[in-house]
Amino acid sequence: MSSKVAIMTVVVAALSAVSIEARSEVQQSIPPAVVSVTQPLALSDAQRARIRSVLAGKNTSVSFALKSAKSAQSFQPSIGAKIPTGLKPLAFPPPLISEMPELKRYAYLKFKTETLIVNPMTKKIVDILPQT
Repeated sequence: MSSKVAIMTVVVAALSAVSIEARSEVQQSIPPAVVSVTQPLALSDAQRARIRSVLAGKNTSVSFALKSAKSAQSFQPSIGAKIPTGLKPLAFPPPLISEMPELKRYAYLKFKTETLIVNPMTKKIVDILPQT
């Protein structure tokens, strides 16, 4: 019986030593802060025309009759500006995404006489297309 206790004591001591040694070798790493880096959207004139033509058939313009959008009525969009809280950008239609995969990272908002291309994570305007 005493030999079993002695063996158990040796095993526990050995495991403790390994555990302490392993803990001293473990280094804690802190992941870097998540930064939303979005490349500037560089659309050609043909791509802009295609986006306008596809979205022209979509009845998705902001309605200022809605209570959530009333506060945005005086908003003057500009590149880099954050859209008002009551406005909800929409995902681009699948045909546009398949033609221009870079649009997958963005959303759009038809606002007054313009189509705003928005980063949905930051809610900032990255491009403005006049509706014709």
